[in-house]
Amino acid sequence: MRIILLLVVLTIIGLISTQWIGGKQSTPPAALPSPANSATLTPPVPTRPQDLKQFEQDMNRFMQDAATQRDRQDQAK
Repeated sequence: MRIILLLVVLTIIGLISTQWIGGKQSTPPAALPSPANSATLTPPVPTRPQDLKQFEQDMNRFMQDAATQRDRQDQAK
């Protein structure tokens, strides 16, 4: 019984080590689709405190545009 258990453990360790060392190569991440319009682009995050008000307005506009776009997609279905 000990020999069978030892063989099972060695088999599991062998399988794990082969996958870890040189098993499957991961596929490269898929490229993000290029947006058709600027409504899908997020506004850049401000680095200065003076830009915070403009960023807030940009984010609000982005959220409204995204909601409008989702509504249009839902109506098209």
